[in-house]
Amino acid sequence: MIHALEARHAPVVSVWVWYNVGGRNEVPGTTGMSHFLEHMLFKGTPVHPKGDLDRLLARYGAQWNAFTNEDVTCYFETVPRDRYGVALELEADRMRNALISIEEVEAERTVIVSEREGYENDPSFLLGESLQAVAFDRHPYGQGVIGSKFEIKLMTRDGLYAHYRRHYAPNNAYVVVVGDDSAESLVERAARSFGAVAAEQVVAPPLAPEPPQMGEKRLVVHRAGGALPLVQVGFHTVAASDPRAASLQALGVALAGGSGGDAASGRSSRLYRALVETQLATDVDASFGLTKDPYLFTIEATVRPGVTHRAVEDALLRELRRLADEPIEEAEFARVRRGLLASVAFPSDTITWRAFRLGSLLSSGAASSIGAWYDALARVTPDDVRRAATETFVERSRTVGHFIPEAG
Repeated sequence: MIHALEARHAPVVSVWVWYNVGGRNEVPGTTGMSHFLEHMLFKGTPVHPKGDLDRLLARYGAQWNAFTNEDVTCYFETVPRDRYGVALELEADRMRNALISIEEVEAERTVIVSEREGYENDPSFLLGESLQAVAFDRHPYGQGVIGSKFEIKLMTRDGLYAHYRRHYAPNNAYVVVVGDDSAESLVERAARSFGAVAAEQVVAPPLAPEPPQMGEKRLVVHRAGGALPLVQVGFHTVAASDPRAASLQALGVALAGGSGGDAASGRSSRLYRALVETQLATDVDASFGLTKDPYLFTIEATVRPGVTHRAVEDALLRELRRLADEPIEEAEFARVRRGLLASVAFPSDTITWRAFRLGSLLSSGAASSIGAWYDALARVTPDDVRRAATETFVERSRTVGHFIPEAG
């Protein structure tokens, strides 16, 4: 499927290819395979050997990259309008013709292990990964995305190639294009490029639904280093396609502020006032991610030196209860709404990020267009936010994690 938007404010085109394969498509023993494979798609094909992508795009000031998350693997190029055909050719070619040689797999394995070890130096990542693993009993969301270092070391070229052949095909992907041409022309050219690529019989692995959590779970992570202590709290919640998803995004803004043009929204948020202004924490964040399956609403606070984890946790939970119990005043909700809508409007101002925004909404099932998602956010009311807090911040669906740095 190909989706296109006309955007005439710059002579460029942004091409994004989204594959329906990510962490949720892996089983124990293969965690991190989708992310490993993402790296291998930059190693060339018979027609375009390694380095060709750089050669064909870099001289024109193009921008390109890739990422893997729980649900998808995505590749993109933002190129001058007259290089649109080159970007399409490169993506259509590596969709089925990547080489994935044994030599390149071994070389890239070292890079990915190093990347993994870099993440492990981040206490927020370490605690978040452990919290995911504890919060999910059955669903593969509990495995994370980058994978276990031990499984990365054991991954084979044949296993990666089988994963590639199984999931990389036009009938398991969709293309999003935004740029300086009519939507019809953008779609037509993309359809010509990908139309000749052979389809694959895609067999989705059985996906274990996550059973309801029956009570609070707790964990503690210890790690040597100079980082500050952390508290993370995760609550099981709904998928992006659920009608309540927009309210949950508003709930995140009410708790910790939004992105975009409202720079003061973080400082006026509930958790900032309750934890940072009271000298309990140095920083606080709250997020509800848009995912295909039900995931977590997560809150993180960095504990100020001399303050206990329990003091921060208790203050945080009190604020969550207050949001669920008390109506939001009109002035506060006006700030929340401003931050919420800015988080869609401002990033979508550039062609690259407009393409990303549309693709992420489609991949998660949140909305069929940026406008539809903006409208869903605009319809959120104060009662919707309070109802979302009441339904989400339930003790039995809560997982609490503490990160405790150690000397040495």
